[in-house]
Amino acid sequence: MYITQLRILFAFLLMFISVKIFGQYSEYAIDGSEFNSVFQNVESGSFKGTVNGVLIIKDSENKEILLDFQGSPAKLEIEKDEHEVYDVSYKKYFGKTTSGKSRIEYQTYGSANSLSIRFRGGLYELSLIDGACDLIINGLEYSYKSEKSTEYLILRITKEIKLNKNHEELIKLLPDSTLIFAIQRN
Repeated sequence: MYITQLRILFAFLLMFISVKIFGQYSEYAIDGSEFNSVFQNVESGSFKGTVNGVLIIKDSENKEILLDFQGSPAKLEIEKDEHEVYDVSYKKYFGKTTSGKSRIEYQTYGSANSLSIRFRGGLYELSLIDGACDLIINGLEYSYKSEKSTEYLILRITKEIKLNKNHEELIKLLPDSTLIFAIQRN
């Protein structure tokens, strides 16, 4: 009887350790939750706006660069998902720097997101939009605020986020980077 109880206890211990070891996500992802945008259930459309803020980047040579977005043109493109597996549509936010030399794309689908930056001729990205669509980028906080005719998407970098180009060369988005997309709802 005592040996049987020990075996059961040992089995539970192994199961707990396995879940703890194999059930953790990578450093890049955390559990997502539904995006509370007024555009969440919109199936398609194109909406204009502006983007403000700054992205602080550390390049591959370990130099810090500021990407300035001050009243720059932005847009939200909503593309219908014909299969509606996890969401009715893909929401893609586009913005460019004040100089127009660099661009950002932030995308949501289901409970997942992705971020890409066109910088110095390269496209650097991290996407968690995949087969499950339930993870978000770790270190990227988002919130939505709305008024009568405008919705504000606030993106804040809270910890270093690595974006790569072709799975090799990378840049890092640094904490205190903040962007605010102001999208007109007409």
